[in-house]
Amino acid sequence: MSTSDQTKDRLAKVLKAQMRHKPLDRITIAELSTAAHVNRNTFYYHFDDIYALLKWTLEADIGRKVMQDLGVGTWETKYQLVLDYIVANQIFCLNAFHSVGRDMLEGFLFQSATDMVKPVVLDIDPATPAQTVADICNFYGAAIVGQVLLWLAQSLKEPERNLIKRADLMLNGSIAFIVRKRSLGPQ
Repeated sequence: MSTSDQTKDRLAKVLKAQMRHKPLDRITIAELSTAAHVNRNTFYYHFDDIYALLKWTLEADIGRKVMQDLGVGTWETKYQLVLDYIVANQIFCLNAFHSVGRDMLEGFLFQSATDMVKPVVLDIDPATPAQTVADICNFYGAAIVGQVLLWLAQSLKEPERNLIKRADLMLNGSIAFIVRKRSLGPQ
């Protein structure tokens, strides 16, 4: 790991530790820098602001794992990875959800969800037009994110398996139907 990545990782760990005790909106760059034993200029060398650090933290912690080996048979596993991460980092994620940085969390979740749906579409028909793939990914990605946001809003009270079962119910067969319908041409 490069020195730059070590610094980013240290700042991410400090951010997560601080968010266990206070909302993201009340954490300052000065506090983070001091706790990570770096100066403010070092922080700004790596990140534009605290929200960029939040985004990097989410991507480093879970985003890269979700992106590896995506395929039709792995979307449930990848979704489970995201949900497990949220459970394991509940206070951190809930703090991000209840902060001004919520759009970072939503953006991360949306990107993860659309990345999970895309291989499902392409495995059904690799020749699916790019716009149709994008439309399906956006629709189902937004639906998955909506479920996760509702789950966060309810403080993770519902079991994770229910979210996965619900997504499977909605995705299983319906994407294939849409792809086949689209390949038949305008109705």
